Amino acid sequence: MKKILLVLIIVILGMSAASAATYDRADGFGIGLSGGYPVSGVAFKYGMGDFRLVGTIGYSFRNTGAIDFGVQYDLDSFYIDRLPFYLNFGITAAANFGPEFHNFSINIPLGISYYFRNAPIEIFFKLTPGIRISANSMQPDFGGAIGFLYYVNR
Repeated sequence: MKKILLVLIIVILGMSAASAATYDRADGFGIGLSGGYPVSGVAFKYGMGDFRLVGTIGYSFRNTGAIDFGVQYDLDSFYIDRLPFYLNFGITAAANFGPEFHNFSINIPLGISYYFRNAPIEIFFKLTPGIRISANSMQPDFGGAIGFLYYVNR
């Protein structure tokens, strides 16, 4: 009986050490806040491994309501002082709405994310080069955002 108990303790300690050594990005549904351009507001993300659906609903600096949605893919990860960071890119569409349609843009966000080890929280920063399309013009557009997400199912 003592041998079985000793083996169980060793296995449990080994499993907890192994799980502490691994790092898991948050999959499932995350909701939080994002501040930046083209949209500041309530951010959401649904993760499935390296692939994620992303979006923000809120306010534009053009004094209009705005929405941003698209997809994101985690390209790679790297470590800074044993903290894992994930590089990602994607494609998104953003639109501004007021009493009349203002413009929309197609963006290629390039970002970096950090997922807390002991909490279901992601912090992100992204730069978003793209093309803004208005009723009578098309021009380069550039934005960026910083924010956080809380994953409700982790």
